[in-house]
Amino acid sequence: MKDNWYRQDQMFAPKRRVNNKLSWKIPHSIGYFYSNKMDRTVEYESLGERIFYYFLELDPSTIRYYVQPIEVGVPYIDDYGEQQTWTHIPDVLVFRRGEKPTLYQIKETNEFSKKKQLIDKACLNFAKKNGWEYKVVYPKSLPKEVIHNINFLIGFVREKDAYVLWIEEVLEKLRYFNSVSIQDVAISFKTKTDPLFILPVIYHLIASGSIYVNINEKISPAAIIQPVKGKVLFSNYFIVEDC
Repeated sequence: MKDNWYRQDQMFAPKRRVNNKLSWKIPHSIGYFYSNKMDRTVEYESLGERIFYYFLELDPSTIRYYVQPIEVGVPYIDDYGEQQTWTHIPDVLVFRRGEKPTLYQIKETNEFSKKKQLIDKACLNFAKKNGWEYKVVYPKSLPKEVIHNINFLIGFVREKDAYVLWIEEVLEKLRYFNSVSIQDVAISFKTKTDPLFILPVIYHLIASGSIYVNINEKISPAAIIQPVKGKVLFSNYFIVEDC
């Protein structure tokens, strides 16, 4: 499997660099973060891309994802009636457990244009030839509470040494309580440590998919948590356009 991912890492390396020449004119137009799943820096060109890539980091079923992975030829007819082709680079190719690889285009809004129609057709054909799926997503259309929670939880994805000592005991207490607030679990540790030390452990367990919380409500110490029991945090949230 390691050799397979090495091959894919080479094959789907970014086909162009994120352009930051105008970033001083357009706030938040570009950025990067360290991906725990890819074990390297991932760049993004919009807030929508950042939200979606954060989601992939939090999604337990996502194994790997490749930003700007391929070049797709988009055929069109020019003003002289001649067949021409331009090169389009889709946003991300995602590998999930038990699913076909999916090629995603990340958009701000669902607005029709002839150019978008041509791109979607070319990408869909390319995906089908490779045994993949092709979808268009609109991350900025998510409820504001969900976006807030994605941005909040991404800071707790990486397991820290300080968490390890408490993880099993937090999960054991949660199995006992079954449904309880984050702050109540933290307070239950007050005879052993400062409850404030337990809060990031709980947030890490939520971010890693080990604890369930209602993602429609802003995550805070007052939020109610439960054992996972097959629940998925962000399932069925993205507005997806199957092309």
